[in-house]
Amino acid sequence: MKSIVITICIILGGCSTMTFVNGPKLDETVVREQWHHLMFMGLIELSEPMDVEYNCGSQQWDSITIERTFINGLANSLVWYINIYSPWSITYECRDSIDS
Repeated sequence: MKSIVITICIILGGCSTMTFVNGPKLDETVVREQWHHLMFMGLIELSEPMDVEYNCGSQQWDSITIERTFINGLANSLVWYINIYSPWSITYECRDSIDS
């Protein structure tokens, strides 16, 4: 019975992804990744919102992908019956400005 409950929780707790693209996608970008930390089902943010202008410096942002990966799910499942900690991975790409 316990294994059935754990299997159902794993299946229903799947991964998700959101991607935002700024203009045409370019090949030459700088890729960076960070975690965004949330608590209590995403109601309380532990980390500051990502500041794209600060993180990319003098470059433009090319794309931002926010996803809950398998590793994020493992960190989330430390206490699986109460969603206390809920991290997300943020991958962002910076490029040289295409605006002239």
